[in-house]
Amino acid sequence: MINNQTLVTIDKSFRSLIQKQNYEKYVLDIINKSQVVFHSLPFTHIADQAHGESDFIDSKGLHYDAKLLFDKKQGALIGEPKNDLNDWLRVMLDEKIEFGESIMKRDLSFLPTTRLYLVMKERMASVETDENAIFFIPFPIVDEYKGSIFLQHATDFLKAVYQQLVNDDLVGNRLVFFIYPS
Repeated sequence: MINNQTLVTIDKSFRSLIQKQNYEKYVLDIINKSQVVFHSLPFTHIADQAHGESDFIDSKGLHYDAKLLFDKKQGALIGEPKNDLNDWLRVMLDEKIEFGESIMKRDLSFLPTTRLYLVMKERMASVETDENAIFFIPFPIVDEYKGSIFLQHATDFLKAVYQQLVNDDLVGNRLVFFIYPS
């Protein structure tokens, strides 16, 4: 019999990260350090967002809106210190299982029903037509270890999600970026 256990801990700094003012700063830092994806364009945080303005603007004047990819239930479970993190972890692990199942089956026909796609679809609808979207997934979506090929699977899944957004006419002429840890 094999006994497999995973220990996950979340501290106050993670809860702090997902708050809007903090995750936007974190995403901005990632963008400005990027040597490949964002081509080292300097991005600036737009401080006044009282009327739904973009989160960032690049040196060419393009606007970007960063979106945290949690649904309302996930956000409530992690955002409130009084909530039990076990419930949040269960929800996130269920979402991670969706990735694993799609990878193993190589069947993406159920993609429009996945939690990630539904959240992205909702977030994409809130991005203005003159803004580009940056989706921030603040948790590993696939397991990775030294020599692992699993990161390619995350990319394949995200490409399929993006293609579904295109097929559903949600992208238009906008650029869409995904940022996630591994």
